[in-house]
Amino acid sequence: MNDYSEHIAIIGGGIAGLSFGCFLLSKDIKPIIFERSSQIREGGAGISISPNAISLFDKIDLKESLSNEGFFPEKINFLDEDYPITSIESRVCCISREKLVSILHEKYIELGGRVIFDHEYISFDSDNKILKFKNGQSYKVLHLAACDGIKSKIRDDFFETGKPVYSGYSAWRCIGQNPHKDAYLQLSSNKHLVLYPITNSLSSFVGCIKTSKENNESWIAEGSIDELVQDIGFMSDNHKETVHSSKNFFRWGIYTRPLLKKYFAKNITLFGDAAHPIVPFLGQGGCLAIEDGYAFAELLSDIGNLEDAQNHYEKIRKPRVKMITRLSKEQALHNHISNPLLRKTRNFLMSKTSIIDKQMDRIYKFEL
Repeated sequence: MNDYSEHIAIIGGGIAGLSFGCFLLSKDIKPIIFERSSQIREGGAGISISPNAISLFDKIDLKESLSNEGFFPEKINFLDEDYPITSIESRVCCISREKLVSILHEKYIELGGRVIFDHEYISFDSDNKILKFKNGQSYKVLHLAACDGIKSKIRDDFFETGKPVYSGYSAWRCIGQNPHKDAYLQLSSNKHLVLYPITNSLSSFVGCIKTSKENNESWIAEGSIDELVQDIGFMSDNHKETVHSSKNFFRWGIYTRPLLKKYFAKNITLFGDAAHPIVPFLGQGGCLAIEDGYAFAELLSDIGNLEDAQNHYEKIRKPRVKMITRLSKEQALHNHISNPLLRKTRNFLMSKTSIIDKQMDRIYKFEL
């Protein structure tokens, strides 16, 4: 048996696992990451990192890397179909998930971390803290951190999770040429389209539609541009330019899971989508995972006791996660209004009041 009894074992080498590993190392706490793949990799999709997460990356000297590898749009332009509603100053960094994971991996290795590849989680003896993998290897560890995503096997093994439920929304994504430097959000009846630059030459497109058709939850299910156009329908010229320059198209169903009563069990703590998967309508899934890792590392460093850190972590994180989960569901309703009068009312409030900035301020403010 391999002895890592002084290490927090992190299952999953994605955004949640790598950022948590970096935060632990910055506090001189030993992590070890187990990744089921043979290398660190991430699907070709974009992600927006908002100020609540950017400020945490700044604490481990990653803000410059984000600036170099990502893109900071100047504005976010809101449209009703192709009619301008309003524009606001953008405060987010847009970057490909692949580049973000690469940045985190480099920082993790620079800080002295190690990733063990080709290790797919099988089981964990939470009393004796013995971790077993599909390849027959076993490890004695200090604690288990589940960063294994929305389909977390660890969550299923140790927590009453409930079955995934189709949310009523499905989505398309692609990456194409970027003729614009701003982000665009097109609101339409029963759909909304997001476009944001992730480099000087590429933009990420995501189109969400309200539909009774239950598409597979798979993040890597491919489709065709003809299918996308049929599902999405009208696109503003900005969105259309990127879509028609793309080569690969992916679609997936958006599913929800009940909020967990507990984020931890004996010698086990959940992070990111393993703890609290949310619908993606405020772009906060990755940011919440980053907040989770930072919060737990800080608490463990200050308290020095894992059990007490778990209790404080849950107490701090649950109210914020619950709030953002609720706001994300509400945003889905606002984005997909079909009633003409309600659309006019929404557009008026967006253009004539500070409602957008106030909501963003609420989301972007994060303190322990």
